[in-house]
Amino acid sequence: MSVSDANQLIHNFNWYTPSWDLFIILVWAVVSLFYAFAAGRGRVIALLFSLYTTKLLVLQAPWLTNALNNQLPNTLSAIQQLVTFLIVFVFVFILLSRYAFRTAADSRRFGSIPFLIIFSFLQMGLLINTILSFLSLSGRTFSPLITLIFISSVANFVWLIAPLVFLVFLGRAVSHHSEE
Repeated sequence: MSVSDANQLIHNFNWYTPSWDLFIILVWAVVSLFYAFAAGRGRVIALLFSLYTTKLLVLQAPWLTNALNNQLPNTLSAIQQLVTFLIVFVFVFILLSRYAFRTAADSRRFGSIPFLIIFSFLQMGLLINTILSFLSLSGRTFSPLITLIFISSVANFVWLIAPLVFLVFLGRAVSHHSEE
């Protein structure tokens, strides 16, 4: 998809008629802002690590995938994977935020408001990408704009790598700034 095609999708998007597309975009924005102000500094890393770990476990655990495929038709196995993802995600997040990353991210620079807003935006984008990817595997179709932003192969790669790249640049900026 070219840049002009993406611009055309954005310009043709109907902001005045409620739709699932508008709901997804508004939830992304509202939840990102709420999470930025409600989450503790240590929980942002726990959430990111939980997302990556759970996505890997659900997608790559051969025994889990085989069990799902043997028990359910192809259309229901994606929904089962989504439910499994959400349950395992909540469990892993609670464990990590309570025990592993409790104080790992408790520096003053790490907890700045601009950092939290950007990072929560990227994390919620990754979470929405993961959920919509599972739903698209079940046969659910989305508008071209939502597909471009969250589901396309380029979007999958961008959402997977963007939070990590942001952390690397933030870590370099914090360590460089603290050395001065």
